[in-house]
Amino acid sequence: MITSNINELLIKANIQKDKTQKSETTFLDEVKNISVNTQNSSKTNSFSFENIDGITLEEIDSIFTNDKDKELAKNLRIATLFTEDKNLAKAMFNTVLGHPFSLGTTFLSNMYDDKHNYFKSINSSTKLSDLLYETIVNKTSNQRLKPTEVISQEKLDEILLSVQSFDFLDTLSNSYKNSYEKYKDDEEDYSFLYNDFNLQYEQLIEKYKEINNQNLRFV
Repeated sequence: MITSNINELLIKANIQKDKTQKSETTFLDEVKNISVNTQNSSKTNSFSFENIDGITLEEIDSIFTNDKDKELAKNLRIATLFTEDKNLAKAMFNTVLGHPFSLGTTFLSNMYDDKHNYFKSINSSTKLSDLLYETIVNKTSNQRLKPTEVISQEKLDEILLSVQSFDFLDTLSNSYKNSYEKYKDDEEDYSFLYNDFNLQYEQLIEKYKEINNQNLRFV
């Protein structure tokens, strides 16, 4: 899900930071015209949160010298875009950095699937549990987007929407926990996936709290 549109997403994130952007200018026009001078960049090839946060696609392609490092830097940049809350962004960043590349990509993809379902449940009459169930079924049926496919513009736009961090984490964790209890005795065994996702959110919440507490000690 994420890798197919990663270049467009990073360019769009850069465009949104441009305060002089004209409202009538389309995204595609900006993609064609955008240019960043990397010669004066303060960014390095470090995989620290502070370095990756705010880095542009052009800087990644210029500074990182091999394809593996470039793809990891892009994945980490995607993690920083999940929320404006730097504590949660850093918790996600550390999670992706701590996984092998393929697992980090899967984690990001799952998180952005959940973000899409979270917003959809808020803006429609569809329950979050039903949306998560549909996603689980698609995952187990191998019906998810292939890496070469392009995600919809709707989802691409949603990726950069602001989310209230703790409400999101708590809502998704509880939804997966409740669904695990509901389906643990079901003959279609989705319960292990619900449990895995709940554990991922519990771990992410702990990382989020730990980073928040560290920041408070420095205040």
